[in-house]
Amino acid sequence: MGGLCSSSTVVNTDATDETELRSKMKKVNWVPLESNPDMLNQFARGVGLPKEWEFVDVFGVEPDLLSMLPPKCVAVTLLFQCTQNVTKHNKEQKARIEKEKQKVSPNLIYMKQYVGNACGTIACLHSIANSQQVIGLDANSALGKFFARCSGMTPDQLGEALADASELHVVSEASAAGGQTAAPAATAGVDCHFVSFVEKDGDVYELDGTKAFPINHGPSKGEFMKAVAEVVKSEFMKVEPTSILFNMMALVKAS
Repeated sequence: MGGLCSSSTVVNTDATDETELRSKMKKVNWVPLESNPDMLNQFARGVGLPKEWEFVDVFGVEPDLLSMLPPKCVAVTLLFQCTQNVTKHNKEQKARIEKEKQKVSPNLIYMKQYVGNACGTIACLHSIANSQQVIGLDANSALGKFFARCSGMTPDQLGEALADASELHVVSEASAAGGQTAAPAATAGVDCHFVSFVEKDGDVYELDGTKAFPINHGPSKGEFMKAVAEVVKSEFMKVEPTSILFNMMALVKAS
């Protein structure tokens, strides 16, 4: 199941606005999505993902397993367990980037997570939002309208907008109810978390709505899936080498 690794951080500069937003968001929780393609596809198609595209399992990070995927991959989701090692790594990563700085494409769409237990939904939205031209997202679909309405918003404003996106919420809840295991309550505490990887202007980005900013992991060198696999190995599996709780899905053009 998807969950929060840590509480999201509101970065509004006005203290009153921050207090009001925190108060509002404490009341907004969605039932977490399971990390399986059927569930993600049910949600994604319900809000506008074209039938030619689908989420599929990634069976491993080694070249022979990656070669089993269809050649056209535009995004990857990763589910992992939240641990003390992960929290420590994230803090060190944040400090390093704030010190050294990083390049972030102005074309990247990034949403902060303020809705409780919505990390699976947000990973799906990040995957589609940053690939909408390639996949041919219908402007009249629920997602097409949401992205158009939110065009030009900051990551914080996008995160706030999701809390009021009732049409997306309804589809997400219906998808969560159809999982392979019994769905937990919307307010349940869960110890796993979803993130998304996309390519924008030649670089691979990790999009995690609970982090302070998107993470630029460097150029894909024309091999997006291989580059993502290397990031997963070095930035996630190496951080928690004894864990087997990793699950990856790729957004691909159906073969």
